[in-house]
Amino acid sequence: MSPIEVVAPGMLTTIQDLGRSGYRSSGVGPGGAMDALSHRMANLLVGNPDDAAALEITLLGPRLAFPTGAWVAIAGAALGAVVVTADGESTPVPAGHPIWVPDEATLACGPSAPHGCRSTLAVAGGLDAPLILGGRGTDLRSGFGGWQGRALLAGDRIPVAASRRKPPADRRRVVVVPQTAPSELTSWPAGSPANGAASPPIRVLRGPEFDAFSAASRAAFFTGTFTVTPDSDRSGCRLSSEALAPPPMTLSEVIVAGTIQVPPSGQPIVLAADHPVTGGYPRIAIVATIDLPRIGQAPPGASLRFVEIGVDEAQRLLRERERTLRIFKLGLGCIR
Repeated sequence: MSPIEVVAPGMLTTIQDLGRSGYRSSGVGPGGAMDALSHRMANLLVGNPDDAAALEITLLGPRLAFPTGAWVAIAGAALGAVVVTADGESTPVPAGHPIWVPDEATLACGPSAPHGCRSTLAVAGGLDAPLILGGRGTDLRSGFGGWQGRALLAGDRIPVAASRRKPPADRRRVVVVPQTAPSELTSWPAGSPANGAASPPIRVLRGPEFDAFSAASRAAFFTGTFTVTPDSDRSGCRLSSEALAPPPMTLSEVIVAGTIQVPPSGQPIVLAADHPVTGGYPRIAIVATIDLPRIGQAPPGASLRFVEIGVDEAQRLLRERERTLRIFKLGLGCIR
């Protein structure tokens, strides 16, 4: 198919995949999608491998032109997406479904829903960005990968790899397929309600320096409410709260996404996809992998709470989610 044309780029739209591995010793972190679960779901809905390159959209979506049409799917925060065909007909399209965008049509994505700040837009075949160090995702900190190492700009033409999914019989009309993901595979953002219920706390494990914090700081961490600040980005989710009292800085050590560091200011930082590979701030906790997508979806102003779980519980929860995901993949016929 012809390249997708970026008419308007949105606030921050980048090409991402599920990250790179094996280059930490060279100072290159894994990166990847902030909400890996939504990234996987969007890809699976259009028949891609779940690690195919797709668009990560933050807060305000792009407007994209499809000269030869394509199957797409949106997962994560709802975007109020609308397809405008060549004859000017507008059709609102939902998130969480495979959608045929007709030849010469435009897909316009609005602001993200009040609950959540990131969406993944996958295109059948996957975005054909260059493969660099084993990944196609954009590393904004280092300026490489994705599309010229940067966020998309108006006028960019993004190539798409060949897809096995056939177009509909009538390529000129919008098609929305009823297939959708189960609710347990939805990335409900931290600080937002899930299905109308109270927002559950973020599940964490004790960090390496947990015992070095004072009893008062440890208690405050698990009883306090933290607010996501506007200076949060793909490197870290910065929190504001009653300041914790961190112990002295440690030697710089390897850190991973989800690590919660407490700098001298006492205001925690939850490290995100583009975190540095080492750090020396004391680590009070580490977010369980099951809840990392919720951190990626937490918008500025969201309120977060934390609860401790053990390693066995974290592993059990992740196994259960992967089992549900595998059943979903089987249902879509994506196991080859």
